[in-house]
Amino acid sequence: MIRKFLIAAILTMTVAAGAWAQKDGSAEKKEEAKGTPSEAAQNVQLAASLAKYGYDNMNALSLIQAAQIVKENGIQRKDEEGESEGTVNQGDKKNGKISLDVNQLLTDATEYASGDKTLLALVDKVKNTASRGAVNGAYTTYYRVAAHGSVTFYTNFYGQSFCEAVVVGDGDTDLDVYVYDGNWNLIDSDTDYSDRCYVSWNPRWTGKFYIKVVNRGGVYNNMYFYHN
Repeated sequence: MIRKFLIAAILTMTVAAGAWAQKDGSAEKKEEAKGTPSEAAQNVQLAASLAKYGYDNMNALSLIQAAQIVKENGIQRKDEEGESEGTVNQGDKKNGKISLDVNQLLTDATEYASGDKTLLALVDKVKNTASRGAVNGAYTTYYRVAAHGSVTFYTNFYGQSFCEAVVVGDGDTDLDVYVYDGNWNLIDSDTDYSDRCYVSWNPRWTGKFYIKVVNRGGVYNNMYFYHN
């Protein structure tokens, strides 16, 4: 029940923010979704959205819920190399924050709980919840994209298979995602005015594909990247 309430609340705020941005003239209509995210991709998106909401509003319950999703679905961090363009300025003024690290989420949730016994009990419950194995989980890569910079990941994908990638940033800038084949032909993209992106494609052959994330903002963006 709590999970459904949180999801509904986040979706309501997202729609409201999008409507305000369009009214203000600072955003364009989002591209029509290309494909349906897999369960793993949806879990990454949901956990990241809850984490962002929790940090933006100092909401302990949202961080606890994010930690629970990460742990129950075996979402783990993976160090994946990417080719970066641009220099990260550590002095950039940051507002947004995001994390998919269970320990960090629960530590911050404990702080935001301010001694609330019910919330602290939920923190302990998640801490003692067994983590699902990574075999059926999702591997996410944490990456810091420089202001007006980019990072390009290159991975081999099987032909005649469903491929997808998810990007969720910290909320401070707009991120765009582009997928190219081995010859740098554009395959798919998500270029709306947000830092939550989803792309999917069905390659006709097995080979290398490039996934490029571009930061359109004036400060760096701490993002999580997932591909199947």
